[in-house]
Amino acid sequence: MMQTDVKSAIAKSTGLLVTMIPVRLKSITVTSATVSARNVSVCDPTAQKSGTYSRTNPSATITVTITNHGFVTGQRVFLDFTSGAGRDSAYTITKTGDDTFTCVDTGVISTTSGDVTAYSKIFLEVDTFNTIGLPIMIPGQGIYCPNGMFVGCGSSVTATVFYG
Repeated sequence: MMQTDVKSAIAKSTGLLVTMIPVRLKSITVTSATVSARNVSVCDPTAQKSGTYSRTNPSATITVTITNHGFVTGQRVFLDFTSGAGRDSAYTITKTGDDTFTCVDTGVISTTSGDVTAYSKIFLEVDTFNTIGLPIMIPGQGIYCPNGMFVGCGSSVTATVFYG
């Protein structure tokens, strides 16, 4: 018998938001348009904070300023750069103050700054280096996402999510 309560959505850039509350992530297929490190993260859309960032050439260090961010060194955070030339991805951060943290960008190094949204609760993170679609089946009932889900895609990545 075919399961009829599963829906799908395609994210071609950061920002796909599934607002059905609650939802269970059943499967995801990730495809990169290039053979280099790319990232997709499925995050809790309610666990996000906004601020600003800057990166200067030739440094690969991104400095993020978010008032009372509450993050800790070593934490993985998905950064959605909403202006400037930052590269959307999940990063391991280093807390440098109550309002600041840094992370290292392995992409093209250039001077840039702008606005950023940090998602601190990542349900699933997928790294890909291949242009062939990578299907990931999640066993059992899937990953429980009580507040819906935000799908953050790195550049050149497409993610198809199946949820119910």
